[in-house]
Amino acid sequence: MTISHENYGHVTVLSLKGEFTADDAENFQRVVKDRLANDVHDFVIDLEKVPFVDSAALEAMLDLRDQSQEKVGAVKLAAADENVTKILEMTRLDQQFERFGDLIEAVKSFR
Repeated sequence: MTISHENYGHVTVLSLKGEFTADDAENFQRVVKDRLANDVHDFVIDLEKVPFVDSAALEAMLDLRDQSQEKVGAVKLAAADENVTKILEMTRLDQQFERFGDLIEAVKSFR
């Protein structure tokens, strides 16, 4: 999986591409730590190009949510496909994240 990030005002968009698994969780956490160190508190995780997430990936996203909330921020999910949406629903994590159909809508929601 590849991770890129881009800032839109005070919101950082983490764009992921490929399966998000335990092999990628450490790299994800490294990027998150860097962004948090740069005083970023609000995140959108762009899942448009992610066909699968495993339990380690879900845990990494929950860790980001917790760290963000500690700094009075939020984490929102954008453009999850049907498979990732089912995984979120089956694990009941769909209730832990605000979700949006597309990236623009998610970023605008922080206004």
